[in-house]
Amino acid sequence: MRIGSVHIRNFRKLKNCHIEFAEKETVFVGANNSGKTSAISAIVWFVKNTEKFTLKEFSATNWAKINEIGEKWLKKPSEFDEKLLNGHLWDDVVPSLDLWIELEDGEQYRVSHLIPSLTTWKGKIVGVRSQYQPKDTRKLLTAYEEAKEKATKLESTEEWEKASRPKLFPQDLCDFLRKGSNLKDFFEVKYYVIDAEKELGEDPGAQATPDDVLDSNPFTELIRVDAILASREFSDPEGQTDNDIDTLSKQFQQYYKASRKAEADLTVNDLELLAGVFNANRTYDQQITKAFEAPVEELKNINYPGFQNPSITLRSKIQIEEVMKHESAVQFAIHGQEDLVLPEKYNGLGYRNLISIYLKLLEFRERWSAQTNDDKTIEPIHLVFIEEPEAHLHAQAQQVFVKKAYEVLCNNKIIKGNPWLTTQLVLSTHSNHVVNGLDLNCMRYFKRQLNDDNLPVSLVANLSKTFGTDEETKRFVTRYIRLTHCDFFFADAVILVEGRAEKILVPNFLAKAGLGSYYVSVIEVNGRHAYRFRDLIERIGIATLIVADIDASHPGGKSVLTARGMGYVTGNWTIKNWLQSKDQIDTLFSMEARDKVIKNVRIAFQTPIEVKWSDTEEESKEICPYTFEDALVFTNLELFRQNGLSKKGAATTIANVLKRCISAEEFQNEIYDKLKNSYGFSKADFAISLLYEECFSDLKAPAYIQEGLEWLKSYLDSDGSQK
Repeated sequence: MRIGSVHIRNFRKLKNCHIEFAEKETVFVGANNSGKTSAISAIVWFVKNTEKFTLKEFSATNWAKINEIGEKWLKKPSEFDEKLLNGHLWDDVVPSLDLWIELEDGEQYRVSHLIPSLTTWKGKIVGVRSQYQPKDTRKLLTAYEEAKEKATKLESTEEWEKASRPKLFPQDLCDFLRKGSNLKDFFEVKYYVIDAEKELGEDPGAQATPDDVLDSNPFTELIRVDAILASREFSDPEGQTDNDIDTLSKQFQQYYKASRKAEADLTVNDLELLAGVFNANRTYDQQITKAFEAPVEELKNINYPGFQNPSITLRSKIQIEEVMKHESAVQFAIHGQEDLVLPEKYNGLGYRNLISIYLKLLEFRERWSAQTNDDKTIEPIHLVFIEEPEAHLHAQAQQVFVKKAYEVLCNNKIIKGNPWLTTQLVLSTHSNHVVNGLDLNCMRYFKRQLNDDNLPVSLVANLSKTFGTDEETKRFVTRYIRLTHCDFFFADAVILVEGRAEKILVPNFLAKAGLGSYYVSVIEVNGRHAYRFRDLIERIGIATLIVADIDASHPGGKSVLTARGMGYVTGNWTIKNWLQSKDQIDTLFSMEARDKVIKNVRIAFQTPIEVKWSDTEEESKEICPYTFEDALVFTNLELFRQNGLSKKGAATTIANVLKRCISAEEFQNEIYDKLKNSYGFSKADFAISLLYEECFSDLKAPAYIQEGLEWLKSYLDSDGSQK
């Protein structure tokens, strides 16, 4: 038995989101404010039903619809439609969670109360809808009417006029529900059995909410939920008392309580431990009685104890878990010097945080499995959420954690010995190091977008379905992401560049283009392989600028220096893949900027530059750059010619060629020859050498890159709403 998927509606910005769960680990990725935390909150809130909803949990896209219901309620009685009291009127505006549980053969009896129809049910999936809705619509209507009538009466008074006509509560139905405990008083979570056969994948049509309400929360005996949230506040204890922080000592204590056996299950080792505690108690009793003998005797001078008053007896009550309470219970031994130990506050915060998370997982595991010793039935599904485990962890610790967390949750003989017990772990992260060791199959990408009313909503993409049957591309992209540690899944936008020179220099152009406030990831992919990312880019819908070299060649395939009117074609696979049937150089040069945009992707390649080689030339000449390097030099020609430019590495090569060449054509031919033959010139060295220059910040981006950056800014500023 396991959770197959959930569908969240109308909860914060999750207007209509379908999330498929992996068998073991499911990882939520995406940029900030994309809805990952909201998804975790929705699942926890509806399954446990212990949290207090506010109107902020209602999707902002539905506030106007709620007010429309209120307006219809306030019409004259003669116009009132009794259908407005039907609870189903709220189905499309209130938060809800559809949860589907997948079953193995022989597990059907555990969910017999959730089977809608024995005649139609196929015995593999059951579905439950949790919906936060009015308890009684008539009572809600009456209370709202009374509040509005009171406000209306006040508005008819002179005092209200004299007070400059202030706005009175409630302005509308949303205003009424925000006030005090109104929402809690008139709303509750209700549970329904839904038809799992209508669970249609990533974009299911919402089936109607049934009429029959379940008597109680059906998840109580099916799903145990534990969570480690990002706001766990495991902070540096410097200057704080033990009561101010969640120390490791306390967590060890909690773990012991969770894993402690019943007395009937004590082993020989447990008895030996208890004997040690008993002897410690006895020794402590003797010492404390002696130490407090004098003050206890003095108390008799104030007639205490008197008649029938209990006498004072000091006794130690040391329990095993109490040993862990003191700060010094957890100490860290210096490597190679076991006698040299330090209290836990003196160890690194990151290390303690890693231990803390693992201790929490151990505690979750033990408390869940310990129920087999209790009278109540253990839940067959253990759902564990960990929000942003990377907080305070360095890169290596992040990678270790994600590989071991699930193992820790399952490392128990009871869990291993009962295959019907299922653990599912859900992580949310912003760290490329966390996802580095993971497969795309377990990732769920949260993406932001604006709805038709220009309000932010979130959608979720199952990355396991990105490449279909193309295993070669899937293997390449997965490995590339792992090896480069790229932050593809966490950026606001991505720029894919050809090589090292662009990787080094393009970030310098971002701030100049007004992109400094956005998280833009620049990733080197090489022009031959960038097209492999197309399926992933389209699936997650991230704003993408692809900076590609035009790579002119003869139709037969031989590379040539770029030129118009020669029948040349592009040899760049990325350009040919995205701009299908537009591989002619002349065609590419004549393209409008809008024609280089495909949905969320903009293709940028070299375009002709007007160059005036010397002051003696009356007219400028058109130069068709071949690659990023010559385009950059022609764009910043005077900067590269200035006497103050240092001569280091590849910059020396450029300076020498510029000095001896008498025309732009001659310069371009020499640079082309060096780039093509890879002697005397390193692209990476060229870019790095520019970092030494004082004039580095004065470098201008080539026109084709600048235009691409301007499109990217416009796209991000408009939240992708432009076409």
